[in-house]
Amino acid sequence: MGPLILNGIVKLLDGYSNSESDSVARSTRTFSFQAIGLLAQRLPQLFRDKIEMATRLFHALKVESQSLRFIIQEATNSLAAAYMGASAAVLTELESLLLNNCQVEESEVRFCALRWATSVFDSQHCPSRFICMLGAADSRLDIREIALEGLFLGKDAGQIISQNLDHRYPKLGEMLDYILKQQTKLLDSYEMREQKLLFPSKMYVAMIKFLLKCFESELVQNSSLGRSSEFLSSVERMCLLLEHAMAFEGSVELHSTTSKALVTIGSYLPEMVSSHFASRISWLKHLLSHVDMDTRESVARLLGIASSSLPVTASSDLIRELVSLFSGTNKRFEVQHGALCATGFVTADCVSRSPSIQEELLQNTLKCLVDVVNSESATLASISMQALGHIGLSGSLPSLVCDSSSVSILELLNEKLSKLLSGDDNKAVQKIVISIGHMCVKETSASDMKIALDLIFSLCRSKVEDILFAAGEALSFIWGGVPVTADVILKTNYTSLSMTSNFLMGDMKLSLSKYSSDEKNVVSEDCHMVVRDTISKKLFDALLYSSRKEERCAGTVWLLSLTMYCGDHPTIQQMLPEIQEAFSFLLGEQNELTQELASQGMSIVYDLGDTSMKKNLVDALVTTLTGSGKRKRAIKLVEDSEVFQEGTIGESLSGGKLSTYKELCNLANEMGQPDLIYKFMDLANYQASLNSKRGAAFGFSKIAKQAGDALQPHLRLLIPRLVRYQYDPDKNVQDAMAHIWKSLVADPKRTIDENLDYIFDDLLVQCGSRLWRSREAACLALADIIQGRKFDQVGKHLKKIWLVAFRAMDDIKETVRTAGDKLCRAITSLTIRLCDVSLTEAPDASQSMDIVLPFLLAEGILSKVDSIRKASIGVVMKLAKGAGIALRPHLSDLVCCMLESLSSLEDQGLNYVELHAANVGIQTEKLENLRLSIAKGSPMWETLDLCINVVDGKSLELLVPRLANLVRSGVGLNT
Repeated sequence: MGPLILNGIVKLLDGYSNSESDSVARSTRTFSFQAIGLLAQRLPQLFRDKIEMATRLFHALKVESQSLRFIIQEATNSLAAAYMGASAAVLTELESLLLNNCQVEESEVRFCALRWATSVFDSQHCPSRFICMLGAADSRLDIREIALEGLFLGKDAGQIISQNLDHRYPKLGEMLDYILKQQTKLLDSYEMREQKLLFPSKMYVAMIKFLLKCFESELVQNSSLGRSSEFLSSVERMCLLLEHAMAFEGSVELHSTTSKALVTIGSYLPEMVSSHFASRISWLKHLLSHVDMDTRESVARLLGIASSSLPVTASSDLIRELVSLFSGTNKRFEVQHGALCATGFVTADCVSRSPSIQEELLQNTLKCLVDVVNSESATLASISMQALGHIGLSGSLPSLVCDSSSVSILELLNEKLSKLLSGDDNKAVQKIVISIGHMCVKETSASDMKIALDLIFSLCRSKVEDILFAAGEALSFIWGGVPVTADVILKTNYTSLSMTSNFLMGDMKLSLSKYSSDEKNVVSEDCHMVVRDTISKKLFDALLYSSRKEERCAGTVWLLSLTMYCGDHPTIQQMLPEIQEAFSFLLGEQNELTQELASQGMSIVYDLGDTSMKKNLVDALVTTLTGSGKRKRAIKLVEDSEVFQEGTIGESLSGGKLSTYKELCNLANEMGQPDLIYKFMDLANYQASLNSKRGAAFGFSKIAKQAGDALQPHLRLLIPRLVRYQYDPDKNVQDAMAHIWKSLVADPKRTIDENLDYIFDDLLVQCGSRLWRSREAACLALADIIQGRKFDQVGKHLKKIWLVAFRAMDDIKETVRTAGDKLCRAITSLTIRLCDVSLTEAPDASQSMDIVLPFLLAEGILSKVDSIRKASIGVVMKLAKGAGIALRPHLSDLVCCMLESLSSLEDQGLNYVELHAANVGIQTEKLENLRLSIAKGSPMWETLDLCINVVDGKSLELLVPRLANLVRSGVGLNT
């Protein structure tokens, strides 16, 4: 049947004109294209053996009217699935069809061509990947996005690749062969960059990134490939393609991507790249003055890699030439910057070689770099320091000979560096401080080490996070044992440790593992032992427990850096208990960065520690969260120690700010209540304990998955508190606790059900806490947890919940009263459902009524608080409506209470009117009729009406004596 239908559709399409004015023809064509799409889904074998229908639809997309194109596009996309698994001959025809259509004017055609290329062919198919490269330069965003997804360069590329690296990419040689077949001029070698760009810049960028992925995946799958001649010749050709991409008319993004790609290849195959570019030194020098900073830095690295294949004399000449470029006057910034970067990389390479460059040349080079630091702007000074740092990584920097005496470089620069580090060019400060760390890696002089540490420690009051992280990195290099070697820093696209390891989000171990190496820096251990001792004392005795919050923040960043980068160092291993104690203490910080880094530190300590260490850490976090821990080490307060964050507790009497210890003391004295300061400090301690809980939650969530078994004994204690803290008024505490809840609890509903009694006990106690935030959180948590519960789950707590709801409705704090109202609404709807015989089984409804009704009649309706009285009457009336015969045992109490309430809850204004009725001329009889008619409209009267419907003989026996008594003793007309 299928072939017949298809023939009919084709005839319909051929038979009708494609004019816009003919509505019958237009609707017929619409249905025909839709039918082709449906047939392709149902009977793909009809189309698979030839590409006629694909050709027809791609042609229709070009010639049909705009109104039809969307329908044709859908049909074309449906047809793509039919060609999956087609024969090689058909697929080859499809390749040329798509290649012809991926660059046409109509965007719908280009879109479909890209969609087909990514769905019909597998990811190792070179022609379809080339079509994606063409699409990467398209003018339309949706087409560019599909193209990049096809090359695994889209937004989710990282996840896709990590899930399956095998067989993802074509072989580098095959992909290059196909590209070169499309553009043969790529193999022509150019010394200069005057040639035309052979592809659009955006296409080139995508192509280079994809070829780099092919290169890396091939190396990962077969590490011995680097030595095979076939692979090396492919890499040679790729280098030629990359050289073409550096043509003048290329975009800045293209040049930056290309130069970084060359460095990446050099990091895997240093000998090959080195020998390849040793003959292209003039081409590289030409690029050193490029307008883009990233490109200049990458080219400088390439020069360093290439110089290792040059003889020492040629390298020495190159260094002299580079020095002359930046030490002259009136130079362009780009020229100076490029020359300074290159000097660092090339000299570092020469220093590490044997034989090395002449001492005289090294002295001259270092002097020129020192002069730049002393005389130029912060930016150039920082680049010059970077160059000195790179040379210092390769060997200890010699002292400079000045007028027959020798002075160390750090001694010469100490004063200038102090000024630069206290300047406001943050980028320059970061580069300088990391460079100081690099310079000290192989340093053996105690005096130089002291200068370096003093310069780094001078940043302890900086409020710029990036500067603190850079200083932490410098300290780690000085400490020793960092997971990177000089070669990694000098010959790869390495930026810095703090850039590589995303402190708060990423997995540090994973991000640093690619740099790990067995090679360790050999340095004088005695000198470095003293240095490590100095750093430890500064951190533990001065910064971490300082009275200034910015110093505590700096100490936290630096301790975390040392723990993370030098965690395997024996000294750090010995210090783990002290480090854990410091991080535990810092969990109570007001500063969010300090707190989050401390919790991050906890998780790193957990990874590094042994079994007993891990157990202690879990116990410490549990005691912090449950509030049962011992008092933390105290901070000594000085006048300007910040006790509260500004604005937390309002302003002083004169309108000034209230945050430091001195300001709080002044306020206490002004008010003539010196003991008020103790209340302030109590409040501050409570704030700190709350912060600790939040910080502990962050730390906890990071180790919860690893510490699953160790946490089991503590869950009974933790779960009630975690439930409550998720309703804390502080949004930060809520988020932190929700985070740990997700980490600890796989099935929240089941966990709450299993621990319901413990949760109720905790919440009911906290509803009466002296702390308003605990009362508020407990009420909100109860309101949520009681929803949908059955009598056997809440029965024993029902009366207490009503009691705490009424207490909260009369709280001194407005937000607690609001939470109490919410709890009251929740317990009202639960009670009405539990007492309604149509919704709950009769025995449970009767038990619920026995608990709730007497309480409401005694405590609720007779309450002096207006909102509680109103709520109680409303509930009692609703109970009477739904309870039916479950009401009978309580009729005598209920009826008498309602009758008395008719008078006691009457509007007091009516009594006033009655007293003055005679003076105003109102007749007493009319007034009494008015009072009765108002009473008949009240909820109490309505409830009495409902009671009449359920009275039986047994309940009357109890009710009649009470009514007789009430007739005698009752006061008030209504009663």
